[in-house]
Amino acid sequence: MTKKKNYHHGSLRTALIETGLELVSEKGISGFTLRGVAKHAGVSTAAPYHHFRNKSELLEAMAAQGWHLMGEEFKAASAAEDTPAAKLIAIGVAYITFALENTAYFRVMCRPDIYCSEEGVDYSGAGLDVFEMLNAAVANCFPEKDMNDPFIKKKVLNAWVMVHGFATLWIDGPIKITYLGKLSVEELMKMLFEGSGLITL
Repeated sequence: MTKKKNYHHGSLRTALIETGLELVSEKGISGFTLRGVAKHAGVSTAAPYHHFRNKSELLEAMAAQGWHLMGEEFKAASAAEDTPAAKLIAIGVAYITFALENTAYFRVMCRPDIYCSEEGVDYSGAGLDVFEMLNAAVANCFPEKDMNDPFIKKKVLNAWVMVHGFATLWIDGPIKITYLGKLSVEELMKMLFEGSGLITL
C-alpha cells in the first residue's frame, strides 16, 4: 500500500504535477488517470480535485510547465551565442536536448488534444512564447526580410518540423539505430539547418 505523505496545501499541486510526469514516464499517456496520480502520490483520491477539476487540467498544467522550462532553455542557449546562425543552432539543440532529457514533459506538451480543458491553465501562452523565440531566431538569420514575410513563415515551419521531427524520431528509436545516432545533436542541427537554407556555414 502506498504510504500517505503529508503535503502542505500549496505544495500538493507541485507534487501532483511531478507525480503525473512520473506516471507518464512509466505508463505513457494512455495509462494516466487522476486516481492513479493520487494513489502514486500517497494522497486520497479526492485530494487532486482541490487543484484540478479533472485529468485534462492536470495534463494542461504539466504542459504549461514544460513549455515554460523549454523557454528558459531557449533563452540561456541563445544568450550564450553571438551570431544569428549560432543562436538558431543553439535553440534547435536546446529543443531536442530538452525533449530527450524530459521525455514525459515532451509527450504531454505535444498533445493538446488530451488536455483541452475549458477552464484549465492556459498552457498556450507558454507554448506561444517558445514559438515566438524560434520565429525571431529564424527571422534574425534573414535581416533583409520582414518578420511577417511568407518566406520567413515557411522557414520557421521548416525549422520547427526539423527539430520536432528529429526529437520524436530519436525518442522513438529510428535515429539511434542509424549512422545519424553517432552524430552529436549540434552536428545534426548544423547539417539540417544548412541543408534547408536556414543558415550558411
